[in-house]
Amino acid sequence: MGLAAVLWRFLALHEDCVADHCTIPAFDIVTTVPSTSGRADHPLRTMVADLVGATRHRYRDLLTPTATAVTLGRSASVERYRSSALWGGNVLLIDDTWTTGNHAQSASAALKNAGADSVAVVVLGRHLNLDFGNTAAHVEQARLRRFSWDICALLPRNHG
Repeated sequence: MGLAAVLWRFLALHEDCVADHCTIPAFDIVTTVPSTSGRADHPLRTMVADLVGATRHRYRDLLTPTATAVTLGRSASVERYRSSALWGGNVLLIDDTWTTGNHAQSASAALKNAGADSVAVVVLGRHLNLDFGNTAAHVEQARLRRFSWDICALLPRNHG
């Protein structure tokens, strides 16, 4: 429930900023990056499709992992996911883990191949591995900044 509240608040305040950054008026469709582990009822899907009011009326199950998705490891590949056909529309893709970005990139490619006009990704990070890449430096920099929901991550301005 806590992650659902964070996503809802972030989108309420900053989804328009993400759309502006993509030079589109708005996102028509919201979907999630599905699990490649075979998990049928993923909590992220439940959160975005059912709990978060800012997304539930636009949510569509579009992506499914291919039979070879697990064998692709962490590499980005257009072979990882298949998408239902789209005839235009701007898609907001929600992912719950960001390590390399390859699953989100693979899902975005599948959505574009299926006909999406524009795809943007919002990642709801649950854990930080301080030993991965330069994560520790990013965390240290973040500690130096004062957090405010009103400060946009994309546009250096206060919405308050």
